Amino acid sequence: MRQVFAAAALAALAVGGNHFYRYFNRKRKNRLQQAKLEVWEGEGGALPVATRRGAEQIAPQTPAAASPRADG
Repeated sequence: MRQVFAAAALAALAVGGNHFYRYFNRKRKNRLQQAKLEVWEGEGGALPVATRRGAEQIAPQTPAAASPRADG
């Protein structure tokens, strides 16, 4: 009976360690993704393409549509 409890404790420790590893790895990836998104939005951002597609970074269609704060 003692060996069963020892094995269960080791299994719980392994599962818990794996959980913490995956949790902190996910947090690190989300932080990096957020930084990349901020850079991407600073370079022009995302514009909706269609209702069924996501957003893409595209050039403005006309020069008059440019923002007054835009570079150049």
